[in-house]
Amino acid sequence: MKNLLLLFLTVILFSCEKEVKPTYVIFNGSAENNIANTAKLSGNGFNKDMAISETGSFSDTLRIEKEGYYSLRIGRESTPVYLTQGATLGLTLDAKEFDESLVYTGDVAAENNYLAAKYLLSEKEMAFDKVYSLSEEDFITEVNKINTSYSELLKSSTGVSKIFIEKETKELEYAHINNIENYEQYYQYLTKDISFKASSSLYDSYKGFNFKDTQAFENSSAYKRLLESHYGRIARDITNSNDKDIALAYLETVDKNFENGDAKDELMFNYLRYGMKANNALEEVYSLYKKSNQNSDNLSKVTSSYKVLKSLTPGKVSPTFDYENFKGGKTSLADLKGKVVYVDVWATWCGPCKREIPSLKVLEADYHDKNIAFVSMSIDEKKDYETWRKMVTDKELGGIQLMADNDWKSKFVTDFGIRGIPRFIIIDTEGNIVDSDAPRPSNPEIRTAIDAIL
Repeated sequence: MKNLLLLFLTVILFSCEKEVKPTYVIFNGSAENNIANTAKLSGNGFNKDMAISETGSFSDTLRIEKEGYYSLRIGRESTPVYLTQGATLGLTLDAKEFDESLVYTGDVAAENNYLAAKYLLSEKEMAFDKVYSLSEEDFITEVNKINTSYSELLKSSTGVSKIFIEKETKELEYAHINNIENYEQYYQYLTKDISFKASSSLYDSYKGFNFKDTQAFENSSAYKRLLESHYGRIARDITNSNDKDIALAYLETVDKNFENGDAKDELMFNYLRYGMKANNALEEVYSLYKKSNQNSDNLSKVTSSYKVLKSLTPGKVSPTFDYENFKGGKTSLADLKGKVVYVDVWATWCGPCKREIPSLKVLEADYHDKNIAFVSMSIDEKKDYETWRKMVTDKELGGIQLMADNDWKSKFVTDFGIRGIPRFIIIDTEGNIVDSDAPRPSNPEIRTAIDAIL
């Protein structure tokens, strides 16, 4: 009888134990026409490379701490994925028709097939050149229509969980506000009207929105992008009104709105990765970040960039180059001494770089009889050498066309701390730096900058 009682108590104890939810996701995939070696999954502090076999298949057990949105990258293509703990997810795709071919199966298939459909809808509806070049009134009509299209797609998607619907509804709100926040800047870029100013009423539809929600910042990459756009717009307004350096204005705005912590540090750090410039505000910008920083790894990276930029301020001797010329032989910076040099660092695969080509051609034509050399420096990989030569020929690119010797690792590129392209640089007749991050050809300010030193 005693043994039976002990057995009964044991059964009671085990039956009352809380069920532990598994933290893993089983992810299986198959990619046709694939040439990539890995499928890279990242997000929410998680990173994993899944090896892709010769037949295009990959499979892994992913132990994630957070449920939500992740990013899957295969080669140069990427797509958002939604993962929940304990789920099994399958994916088939064709690498040649990446976005159009994504098909998911498994526990969160409905959510991920919706995300794939949403991306295709965005390609169809959210045409950058078309939408952001509209007048303000027409822009608002268009982005409201697009937002409605996304909402209707979500409502019509069967099998998605209530939790996902709640999250995605927020994501759509963040994306919609982000589109509005970017309107003024993108309109200026597309129309080349840098004096354009959107009306204050443009932002009335989301008055009272919380731009300081650290929990949303932690859980949503769309919210992070929104904050970057929002505080970037405020910084540009400050810069336009009192001529303050934009990086300094951005950091001061974030510093004013956030207590020291992860959100504040990430906003500042992400901006400084590309926004810290070798100009007269460099010391103040670095000092402000250093004072407010809470992340030692990020501080180390910013400090490293700061040390590079210190040597690139106006008047310092420019790093040099001596690279293959499309027309034969090599061309060095020393060969161009006595001329102002406008350097365009680009690549054949870079969309924003190629969008600058028409403006660059016009700029070259307008200054063809002036004491200035236009140097276009490709940082394409060696495997794309013939692609570079073909594009120079097909697009009838002018100026001095050079191929850097080691793509991103080329010494001129690393000496200038270049992490994003296109990048434009002005060097004076003596080989000294005028501007290590000069205006693009499409920006009317480039003419003022060139005229000032000719």
